[in-house]
Amino acid sequence: MIKLLIFDMDGTIIDSDLILIKTWEELFSLYKSGETFNKEKIAEYSGPPLSYAINDAFKDYEDKEFIKREYRERTKKYYDTDLSIFPFSKKVIKKLYEEGIILCVLTAKTLEMTEYCLKKFHLRKYFKDLITCDSSFPPKPSPEAINYLKEKYNLKNDEMMMVGDTFYDALASKNASILGTIFLMRKRINIENIDYCFKASSYLEFYEYIKKINNF
Repeated sequence: MIKLLIFDMDGTIIDSDLILIKTWEELFSLYKSGETFNKEKIAEYSGPPLSYAINDAFKDYEDKEFIKREYRERTKKYYDTDLSIFPFSKKVIKKLYEEGIILCVLTAKTLEMTEYCLKKFHLRKYFKDLITCDSSFPPKPSPEAINYLKEKYNLKNDEMMMVGDTFYDALASKNASILGTIFLMRKRINIENIDYCFKASSYLEFYEYIKKINNF
């Protein structure tokens, strides 16, 4: 029986693809003028920590902390205009909460932006714990944050599930020896290499999977 679900944010609860593209496009125009902007390459930056993306995109830029600050400041305006959620996500999250399942977030986003996104779509009240890049845990695929939640709620491995959309999420579930679900809405992950997670093409399909496990 699933007693706790750990959700990633980008690509799982929220669809921030357009925000990602617009923010990186702006940074490239300001600090990498003349360099070709590859949208497919930039799409890979959704999932890993921001520091990874900056180290990759701005290898030769000395002050990477400056770029990180610029990213976080410049991206905020796009959250007001270009942020969305996936179909039926709010309805399913509400139902899972009403069934008594503990819902948590594990994300590479800052706490400020995680709170903003959840409150924007009236989802904050459903999530008990928010573990973000501002927390003291190493990022996914480290299992440390998951193990913390396991101990906090005194749960067994088969009573927890990581829900995400990237290899980082899948590997986090594997490293923590818990169940995993990978959403395929963005179709960016090679599912042939992941045989240890359930693959869901929609929130409705995911909900039916949880219903089957928990028999409700």
